[in-house]
This record gives sequence, structure tokens and C-alpha cells, in this order.
Amino acid sequence: MMLRIMNNHPLVHGINEPHFYGTYWAPADDGKPLDRRAAMELLTKLLTRQRDGFFAQAVPGKYDGEAARILSGLPAGPDRKDAYAAFMAYETKRNGKRIPCEKTPQNVFYMAEIMRHFPGAKIIVMYRDPRAVLLSQKRKWMRKDLGMSGMPDKEVRRLRMNYHPYTIARLWNSSFDAAKRHKGAPGVVEVRFEDLTSEPEATVRGLCLALNIPFEPAMLEVPHAGSSSAMDDPSRKGIRTDRGESWKKGLEEAEVAICQQTCGSRMAQLGYAQAEVSPGTLKLAAEWLRFPFKLAGAFVLNLGRMRNVVNTVQRRLMRA
Repeated sequence: MMLRIMNNHPLVHGINEPHFYGTYWAPADDGKPLDRRAAMELLTKLLTRQRDGFFAQAVPGKYDGEAARILSGLPAGPDRKDAYAAFMAYETKRNGKRIPCEKTPQNVFYMAEIMRHFPGAKIIVMYRDPRAVLLSQKRKWMRKDLGMSGMPDKEVRRLRMNYHPYTIARLWNSSFDAAKRHKGAPGVVEVRFEDLTSEPEATVRGLCLALNIPFEPAMLEVPHAGSSSAMDDPSRKGIRTDRGESWKKGLEEAEVAICQQTCGSRMAQLGYAQAEVSPGTLKLAAEWLRFPFKLAGAFVLNLGRMRNVVNTVQRRLMRA
């Protein structure tokens, strides 16, 4: 939703979740020059994700001309972050705008690197009730039938395997901690999802003030798309106000209990009250019995998405 809001601004162009950090970049890549072949390959992958969708396969030669033009504007021996920055600048200018806006959820684990790579960048950290995050992740595999064309069956399997209430709760904790390490840093702006949906205009006006861009009413006219709970309907526009507590109907009490036990202290810092639940011993035991199998399966199915496995796991799970 936030990317769509920002993309509606006449100065801002949205970049469609390239997953650069973690997938195409690892700490060892900084300062390591790319040869022409590797640079062309990276730029082609980024262009493909932006133009053809996240699940599209790069077609050899399809974007060679544009990739070569981007590369020609870089100094000799660029590293991966240089190519990434040039790609975003190229796409933004191509669309007649001035400010690139990249939204990949995992970027929260790379805030220090982003601030170092892009001095003066603004980072929007959006918090959301972890129970709502659980419901979103639980149903994410359904996006194929709700309007996300092109999602392959293997992605559906990966998303179903990824979900376990404890895994998602730990990831939420890690995200929270990663963001809070940079609280108050220049350029870091915090907002709650629930504030955005309950008071859209006031919240977006406040964001614009913090980002030093003028508020535009068109920013609020986002299409109804991208939900894991409802069919896409791009003809309907506006920020939906009915998504705050849908988790109360979509989660089992055992899932809520595991989430609240895992995230409780951090939830309190954001003003999320705990719900009274009585899941029962058997249902809790069943969830915990599934956990090691889910974790192992998710690790295997996500290997191809991690440039440096150890570094990625450390950032996302080991610090929670």
C-alpha cells in the first residue's frame, strides 16, 4: 500500500520490490568491481522485475540495450550497489519523475547499508500489528487466485511452507528490533499501519511533511489490490479502513497465543493490546509439532533467494 501511495505523487516513482539487498547484494560485494557481463546480468534481472513482474524470468537480450545505456553512465568498475542506484535513477527519469521509491519489506534489515549507500535517503518504517501480519502471511499463498497473475505453483508451495505463527512472530520481532536500532536517525520516519488506515489523510500529510514533499490528494487514491484476503479490484480506489482487526476472524486462538507470547513486550511499545485467548493444550502442541518441519522446509525452499545464506539468516532470525 505504501508504495502505491508514494507512486501516486507526481515527483515519486515506485520501484517494484527488486529484493536487491539479500538476493543480489551481500556485504562482501561492497567495493568489489563488477565485470561487464555480471553488471549486464544484474541490470537485466532488475529491469525484468520492474517491467514484467516479480516472477518473470529474465529473457536473454530483451533489455540489453537499456542495460548497456545504464552501464555506460557509470564510472569504470562499478560494484553492485552502483548498478542498483543507476537502475533506480534510470527508471525514475524514464517515467518523468525525480525521486525513486523502493519498497522491499526485508530492507528493514539493511537500513545501515541503505543509509551508507544513499546518503540523505528517507526511510519509511511502517509497523503493523503482528497478528495482522500473521494473517497476511498465512493467506499470502492465495494471492494467485486473488489477482496476482503469473505466480508460479512453486511460489505457492514456498509461501505455504513459510508460514508458521512462531516463524512469522520471530521475523516480526527481528524487524521491530532492526527498525528501532535506527529510531531517531536522520531521514527515518515511523508510522503505524493502523494509523494510516484509520486516518489516511492526516497520516499521509504527516509523512509528506517528514519527507519534505508536498501533499497531493491523489496519493490517497490507491487501487484496491495486493490484499491476501480480498480479490483485487483496481476500479475501486482509496485507502481501505476495514483491515485493522481482521485477524480476529482469520487466526486460530493457538496462533494468536503463540504470537502474543513471542511479541508481547514489543507489541506493548506500539500500543497493541493483547487479546484474551484459550487455545487449549492439544492445539498448541499441534502447532509446535509442525514447527521444525515447517522451518526445515522453508529453509530449503528459500535457499535460492539468498545471496549469502548465513548473513541473511543472522539478520532475519538470529537477532530476535
